[in-house]
Amino acid sequence: MCDTFVALPSVTRDQNVLFAKSADCEVNEANAIVRIPRKKHIPGESLRVTHLVIPQAEETYEIFLTKAFWTYGCEIGINEYGLAMGEEAVFTTEMAEEKDGLIGPDLMRLGLERARNCQEAIEIMTGLLEKYGQGGSAELKGNSHFDSSFLMSDTREAYILETAGRKWATRKVEDFDSISNMLGISTNWTACSVNSDAKTHWAKTFGLPEVPPNLGSPDRQCITYDELKASAGQITASTMFDIMRHHSDGYDPATADAQRNICMHAGPQENRWWQADGVMVTDVGEHGVLIWVTGTSGNCVSIFKPVFMGIDLPEMIGPTPTEHFDPRSLWWKHELLHRRAMADFDNLVPQIRKDFDVLEKEFLSEAESVKKGTLEEKRDFMEYCFNKSLQATETWIGRLRGRADLAFEDPAYRAMWQKMNAEAGLIGLPA
Repeated sequence: MCDTFVALPSVTRDQNVLFAKSADCEVNEANAIVRIPRKKHIPGESLRVTHLVIPQAEETYEIFLTKAFWTYGCEIGINEYGLAMGEEAVFTTEMAEEKDGLIGPDLMRLGLERARNCQEAIEIMTGLLEKYGQGGSAELKGNSHFDSSFLMSDTREAYILETAGRKWATRKVEDFDSISNMLGISTNWTACSVNSDAKTHWAKTFGLPEVPPNLGSPDRQCITYDELKASAGQITASTMFDIMRHHSDGYDPATADAQRNICMHAGPQENRWWQADGVMVTDVGEHGVLIWVTGTSGNCVSIFKPVFMGIDLPEMIGPTPTEHFDPRSLWWKHELLHRRAMADFDNLVPQIRKDFDVLEKEFLSEAESVKKGTLEEKRDFMEYCFNKSLQATETWIGRLRGRADLAFEDPAYRAMWQKMNAEAGLIGLPA
């Protein structure tokens, strides 16, 4: 379950393009933040993606990604040209159990690596889709396959690309839009691979009659769309951050229907063992490309930090995380706070948020001048923001460590976290 949304210059305060995605993955499916420089490749070189081998391009562009550690592809990303993209799992009549095929995250990364704008990305991705199809498991555990929809933006426009097996349709975005885990293109498509004299209703033709109800996709898509509409003309990166942290009134992760929230938290029901594991906001304008990333799970207890193209990530983020606890990893360090906060959600999350908002506002303010600065100034600013954020996180971990009163009251919720922590090798957390 994921949510992706975009705001074009016509509705943003600073006439820039703002793009965002919150990626929901399995509880221990750590998401890595990765920068991959531009590279020229040897003619005839092959590329191993998640489930198959395909020819490599002559050259791939610099990209920055948030990705599940085990896939070739990504959950959200942007390249040096300002092409940003997010992917959603969708359920269609054309879903095939092809053993060897591309999964949605692979298609998205290939588009980011090889295209400079939306039009090029659509051409490249649909060509790969028609040639290789979609197939193979798209989950860390189990063997589930989905088709994919994509939202993408470049320096001036945005498109939705939806797929059903090897078929596809696109729709150009006007002003702002959002997608969730369902087909949304009707007869209003811009281009479609299906030959028809009449305007095919894409979603009715290829969408499953009953999208899994536990996903809450229509509700979540309405939330992101309505939030953008309410702020139209004044949308900023901070607006996108706030939408990422949306919780419904009275929300309780232990009992509530979490699928009606953009900031997803896992719950004790087996079909709710998912959480917001990675998130990114991109800002593309005259200044170039500015990326905001948490590198951590739990949007409501995370801090957005700036990243600039052409600069390596700070070493303090540690090694690429896996499904096993690693104290050197930024993602796993933060879990020591995130999982404690879930034990007293109503009280702790607002307190943590209050402290973290102070830092985040400082970063947003300073970024306005730094984004026009030199590479050295940008590198120093990145280091400062990542280190200050880690210090704030560690301060809160220290406050909560050893608190005897910090425990999960709901038995099923407690059992879920005990199971997840044991599988990850995490000890000493609330029970």
